Amino acid sequence: MVRRIFTKKIGLIIVSVFFAVLLFLTANSVNYGSKNQPKGLLQTYSHTLENVPIDIKYDSDKFFISGYSYDTEVYLTSTNRVKLDSEINSDTRNFKVVADLTKATEGTRKFPLEVKNLPDGVTAETSPANITVTVGKKQTKTFPVEGQVSANQLAGGYQLKNIKTGVSEVKVTSDEATISQIDHVIAALPDNKILSENYSGSVTLQAVSSNGKILPSIINPTKTQLNVEVAELSKTVPIVVELTGQMKDNVSDIRYELDTKGAVVFGKQEDLDKINSIKVKVDISDVSKDTTKTVNLSAGNHLKVSPNKVSVKLTAKKK
Repeated sequence: MVRRIFTKKIGLIIVSVFFAVLLFLTANSVNYGSKNQPKGLLQTYSHTLENVPIDIKYDSDKFFISGYSYDTEVYLTSTNRVKLDSEINSDTRNFKVVADLTKATEGTRKFPLEVKNLPDGVTAETSPANITVTVGKKQTKTFPVEGQVSANQLAGGYQLKNIKTGVSEVKVTSDEATISQIDHVIAALPDNKILSENYSGSVTLQAVSSNGKILPSIINPTKTQLNVEVAELSKTVPIVVELTGQMKDNVSDIRYELDTKGAVVFGKQEDLDKINSIKVKVDISDVSKDTTKTVNLSAGNHLKVSPNKVSVKLTAKKK
């Protein structure tokens, strides 16, 4: 009995020691693996900015530039999220996109875009990588100003009565080749305006060629007041009287006289073209002596008439 118990204890001790050693080796193995595990790659952040303004460096006293884009797209990358966010925000941004034309000569060519003042740890690429610019010798000349309203900017049934601009002439600056093409400067009614009443407002001036092509330029002043008067399309037509009804037995003849012989009709041109007179019917069946009647004038559903009433003096001749 005693020997059996002793043997059982020895077995338990051996098993306990085995598991203790196994746990020790396992723990050391785990610790060793974590110490020698390679570090993971740093996360890279990116952001695309649109409409970033381009700072063009050139001799503005000598040259005039045109035909270029005012902004570009910039692709930013960084492993530092804070720095990237600072460059994304236009209020805290350090970088700027620059096109250096300080050594440019006359002509149209491409110039590289450079991103300058980037903080360490932030990279940038522009799209496109170049900008096309036309460089010409600067010239300033005075041109007349004309108001402009397109025919399709007049509502149906209206015509242009008068147009006036706040300035009669302005100074225009461009390159020599463009200045030679400019015919005048227009003060155009905004495209979204359709006039059925008079207009008054400030509009942007544009230099144009003789065929109306808008040309690149700087105009001083850039805007002017535009006043436009419109009037309804109209046509004067005669009034034709038709006497209706049976004359009384004691009346041999009735003559009439209008207080106005014509009326003005207002409407669209296609409707005005269809009317040549206004007919009015006057009932004489109750006329036994000289009298005056008032009748309404009408020219149809699509036309207005002025005056809208007319007086007809009837003179009765008795038998």
